[in-house]
Amino acid sequence: MLLNIEFPLFNLLEKFRLFPRRSTTRAAFALIAIDHEGERQYLLQWNPKWHCYNFIGGKVQVDEDGENEFEGAIRREIKEEMGVDLERVMVEQEIKQIRLWQFSEREKRMKPYHFSIFAIQFFPDLPVDRQTVTRSLRWLSSKQENAYVSQREISGLQTDSGKPVSKTVRRILVELGEISV
Repeated sequence: MLLNIEFPLFNLLEKFRLFPRRSTTRAAFALIAIDHEGERQYLLQWNPKWHCYNFIGGKVQVDEDGENEFEGAIRREIKEEMGVDLERVMVEQEIKQIRLWQFSEREKRMKPYHFSIFAIQFFPDLPVDRQTVTRSLRWLSSKQENAYVSQREISGLQTDSGKPVSKTVRRILVELGEISV
């Protein structure tokens, strides 16, 4: 069950310490999407701990505190998860920050989350077809399997090959207006 709390209410709850900032899980996720054969697809990565596909990204670390904490987290995660050195090959743009209550399977409880979603564009100045470059990114992972997953598969929370897709992915794409359920 996912419950979205409006941004001002979320801040108010944090302010009055009904849940302190440190108890809110903060994470940055990469939105890497292509249009393939008339269908929008998203680059997701298999998470062996959660046994499902999720966005490439991860938690904001304690030492990433400050004004650009989410930007630092997304750059670190893409470098770690995809093996991409970011200096000249990537442009990131923060799309939206999303705050919500969500059930944590690991902790077996509802908890607050603060996500920052970044549109990621690789090789922005390369004169080759961007779709070719973007599709090839699924092979860059040095740790986990990357796959392009369609809007239809995400809506159904399962890939055509039968692997589960995280509810978080679906929830974020609904919040962004990318899919409807």
